[in-house]
Amino acid sequence: MNHSIQFEDKNWPSEFLNWLNSSHQYINPSLLTQSMKVRKEQCLHPAKTLSCLKELTHLTLHPHQMDAATKVVFEMGGRALLADEVGLGKTIEAGLILKEYINRGHVKTALILVPSSLSGQWQQELFKHFGINSIIHKGKKEWRESPITIATIDLLKRPPLREMIEKSHYDMVIVDEAHKLTNPKTLNYQFINSLSKSYCLFLTATPIQNRSEDLYHLSTLLKPGLLGSLQDFREACKDEEDKMEIKKKLNQFMIRTRRKETNIAWTKRTINVEWIDQLPYEKELYHSIEKFYHAQKEVNMHAFSHITLLKQGCSSIIALLKALNRVQNKDISSQLGINLDVTPDQLITAKAQRILSFIQNTDEKVIVFTQYRATQLYLSWFLKQNNITSVPFRGGFKKGKKQWMTDLFREKAQVLIATEAGSEGLNLQFCRYMIHADIPWNPMKLEQRIGRIHRIGQHEDVEVFYLLNRDTIEERIWHVLQEKVSLFQYIIGEHDDLLSSASSKEIDKYLEDAFLHSRSEKEIRLKLNQLEHFYDLSLNKKEEA
Repeated sequence: MNHSIQFEDKNWPSEFLNWLNSSHQYINPSLLTQSMKVRKEQCLHPAKTLSCLKELTHLTLHPHQMDAATKVVFEMGGRALLADEVGLGKTIEAGLILKEYINRGHVKTALILVPSSLSGQWQQELFKHFGINSIIHKGKKEWRESPITIATIDLLKRPPLREMIEKSHYDMVIVDEAHKLTNPKTLNYQFINSLSKSYCLFLTATPIQNRSEDLYHLSTLLKPGLLGSLQDFREACKDEEDKMEIKKKLNQFMIRTRRKETNIAWTKRTINVEWIDQLPYEKELYHSIEKFYHAQKEVNMHAFSHITLLKQGCSSIIALLKALNRVQNKDISSQLGINLDVTPDQLITAKAQRILSFIQNTDEKVIVFTQYRATQLYLSWFLKQNNITSVPFRGGFKKGKKQWMTDLFREKAQVLIATEAGSEGLNLQFCRYMIHADIPWNPMKLEQRIGRIHRIGQHEDVEVFYLLNRDTIEERIWHVLQEKVSLFQYIIGEHDDLLSSASSKEIDKYLEDAFLHSRSEKEIRLKLNQLEHFYDLSLNKKEEA
């Protein structure tokens, strides 16, 4: 890249040299060197130009990534929330910003905090794309030798490492999956708040998880005082004019790019919904739970427990049986009036048969998602009985094992069976098929799952399958919510108003009432038609309390 010398003041060179010749005996050599270095940098790098680009000719950057890095460096002071939608390359944006500050001499030390399963991926991408060497903190002393350290919050937030980290100053701190920092009462939040840092980047595709206050708490870590006090923020959320002012302030620390706003030619995404009829035993057990609940209404059985059992019953028989064998559900088990001592043949589910059929009819790799570890273990066993190789991915694995499972899936196994832990951070563009064995009732989680394969770098059309059981709570919810497509858009962030989210507990409570206590499908629809209005009402009630 060729740079032309640019001077804001055309007379400064001669004036500076005259002053230097007459006053050199009073000049501190160190200060002179630094000031000349700064002036030279200003001359060589025109305003709002990333100096590191000349070293990154091998890297293809998208316009939205360039724009994000430029805005963070030149307008946000190096403190920002990178909140692009899933799959748009937030890690590349963060690496570009880090590289720019390193080139300018502003960053010599950096602490990068990521989920354990992503530490290896971060290390590889920083070196591959930006030539930045780093070390993964494993609790041993070698991390002190590296200016760029990658670690997990869980490792560092407790003594004795916490005290050691807090004594250090970091030029830059980067936090991936930053939506886990929205509760000021948690150790995660308090640890990040205690760090001495000059620049700070947060990365998350879901800046709001439960409520609008999530954004307030993230902004407080990045730019304290920007949104005023929490009470001021709550009051502002009630007034439309004040909301517009808040949005302007959000733009001072948050960058959120949507897929539709980019010029990227995305591959096609096809959603397939398949309705499955449960096999006799699983259908009998599922409906026995429903009947038991309705018979026990007077006893006021907790509706959430009932919903959880029904969701497990829609996932797999083994998940439901495992739940019924827990101490808290022993009374239910004893009163069901159904045989719970079943044979392996009876444990086969219609969903498992459909998953097997799909996999047997393709030579390509397939990802299967489930919310329940019991279903994960069951599907792994079931596929193995039919000579299908699979690997699991779940939250309980250490980071080395998670990376190993991912590598095994890429190189050898045909199937990856993942719990929700697999919905964050993984880059699995080499796969284009995904099956949801059960569905979380938060559409954003579905989008996070799909984002593992439908992201930058995916060159094939993506096929996504939802397997839903007929005559179950899955069918009732799906049909009603499909009639409310705008509701899905609202929850996953397509709606412009990010300040009107209700908490997940409030949504669960409302759905609970709609699906379990309505006397007809018509009543269910009437209640769901009020759900968008319920968001605003519930937030206001919470703030007035």
